[in-house]
Amino acid sequence: MSGIEMAKVYVYLWFDIEDYVTKEADDPALIFVNTAKRNHVPITCKLVAEEVRALTERGRQDVISAIATCDVGYHSDTHSQHPTVWEYLAELDLFTGAKEFERREKRGLELMQEVFHRTPSCYGHPGIMWAPQTYPALREMGISAYLDENKVLSLDDQPYWYCGMLNLNGAGQNCLYFDYSFEKPDGILTIESKFKKIYDRLSKGKGGAISICLHPHTAVNKIVWDVVNFRNGRNRTKEEYERPPAQPPSITKRAYEDFERFIQYISSFENVQWITALDAVEIYKQPTKIVITKNELQQVAKHFLSSASHILTKDGYLSPSQIFFAVTVALSKYFDEGLLPDRIEVKEPLGPLEFTRSRGAKKFEAGDFLEATKTVSIQLDAENSIPSRIRVADSELSPNDFLPTACKLLLSIHRRVLPKRLSLTHGIRPQLRYLSKAHFDKYCKWPVLPQGFKAPKIFEQACLQAWTLKPAIAH
Repeated sequence: MSGIEMAKVYVYLWFDIEDYVTKEADDPALIFVNTAKRNHVPITCKLVAEEVRALTERGRQDVISAIATCDVGYHSDTHSQHPTVWEYLAELDLFTGAKEFERREKRGLELMQEVFHRTPSCYGHPGIMWAPQTYPALREMGISAYLDENKVLSLDDQPYWYCGMLNLNGAGQNCLYFDYSFEKPDGILTIESKFKKIYDRLSKGKGGAISICLHPHTAVNKIVWDVVNFRNGRNRTKEEYERPPAQPPSITKRAYEDFERFIQYISSFENVQWITALDAVEIYKQPTKIVITKNELQQVAKHFLSSASHILTKDGYLSPSQIFFAVTVALSKYFDEGLLPDRIEVKEPLGPLEFTRSRGAKKFEAGDFLEATKTVSIQLDAENSIPSRIRVADSELSPNDFLPTACKLLLSIHRRVLPKRLSLTHGIRPQLRYLSKAHFDKYCKWPVLPQGFKAPKIFEQACLQAWTLKPAIAH
């Protein structure tokens, strides 16, 4: 590749250290961490609080001390014990779910802070149980990033912002699992080949990030520990825990050897930079203040009328939620002062809490609509979320109809034409194409969950928060 400028490729390697059932899994965690350190590869270790308790009870301070030198993330209090995250969030909206998540996870987070003397840099869901209700709680708990992998939500397989939090989640074709790759003698060749294909594609393009996950217990367990012990919604006491079938010693040995070879292989590539979740928070940091001018707001409004999606501005991307805020506040100020503001400092409310449809008259007085923007502007400040229903005179508008109608009015005012009456402009629910109902339904069949488990409310809330979705830009 001599003479060709290669784009930067970030690689984040993360361990889920979670198997509190199997004492034999303590050594792999220590060995993999020390191997990474020996090769100067930074890692993020996400821990289940119950695993920290188990390590302490088993006298494995050596494992805890090694992990403490890494970037530390939080991987839930008890992982797969019932009720799991999905089970207790299944019927709750974004805010009630966030309160329940914080209540149930507070004990585990406090233990992590006590043991590691800092707030974890990131959180990742246990198993497959990604849920939007966690985000407001995580922000309140001081956690800065979401690190895991899930195919329910993905934005071009790269880091993104969702509910105001940086996500290293949904890497899709840019994600590799080291787990069980070592069970085949040529597994290392396969995973190296997969890495090279991803690296070539990214480095010859715009660059990007690659996610690499390892569950250390897979070096000694043939089957994952929680499916063995918590299948189909069943809990077990500690006395009833069953050790998963063991890997042959030769496979465990190969796991250690292949891992070291793999990280050395990755380090040999040009323009690769190893990062942790903590590093990512700085690399993808958003501007502390996003300000758009009156003319820029006109362009944003035009954009949303043709595409209910995020838009790139001079200060970074704006999500549909931020567009909703900016357009509403601008019209509210026009209602108060008779002039559109020269500049607006953009904030980002969360999305609405439920899907609604517009009801009532399809035409209304422009003055009534402007008065409604004033009411909504006050709501945005007070509640920090887009209202699910917006009253305009005797009509009730959904936010996805309200915003394009507002955009049309703003553009008309910008042209110095204030219509006497407005017609409702129907919009679409923003950015649903980035969510996969098929994958969500598939995950509901995860063996740990009760048979026949369904949680449509969780997917509904995920779609509603797509208002906040936008790409993360590496600086």
